[in-house]
Amino acid sequence: MKQIAQDLNLKAMPDSIFCKIFPRFCNLLGKYILSGKFRGKKVEIYTIKFPNIKQFPLRLVVKINLGLTQSFHIAMRRKPFLVNLYKIFDKNMYLTNNPILDSRLLFSTDTRGLLNLILRYDEIQDQLYNIWKTRKCDGTLFINNDFITYNEPFRLVTKTTRERVKNVINLICDIVDIIKLSWNEDNTVN
Repeated sequence: MKQIAQDLNLKAMPDSIFCKIFPRFCNLLGKYILSGKFRGKKVEIYTIKFPNIKQFPLRLVVKINLGLTQSFHIAMRRKPFLVNLYKIFDKNMYLTNNPILDSRLLFSTDTRGLLNLILRYDEIQDQLYNIWKTRKCDGTLFINNDFITYNEPFRLVTKTTRERVKNVINLICDIVDIIKLSWNEDNTVN
């Protein structure tokens, strides 16, 4: 975690007193809260436990606040094995015009115009492909009016994890810029 903080120039705060005693061990287990500014946006990176489970498994979370008034929801995740069940139970499925993204990712939204606006840029599509280029990435990107979060199952901080976190933060910053630039005074998207 400290390496991610150094890579992104973020401040690392220990999660507990145990981390102050054994910093190297806690660094591998993600027991730090990283925060700071990246490209002018306040970023937080931390690990959370699943509810009702004592220690493991953990989830690595990358979060940037958005703070808009109109409610919307967009989710991007790796395409699951049983995608037909998602199509039956989730009515907000969305297919892009990009066959590479459609083969790897599953999009759901209640605001198709905003998702079209985000996916219109080739840079965004390239970043999505770079994040989910391997089948091992089980991350999910959530966008709503309050914040944008990315979470994935957390194992150990490796070089690929650090690279993916950098790619995710760049993607989230680009999405924030797109949403803020396209947001009208009457709180609607162009």
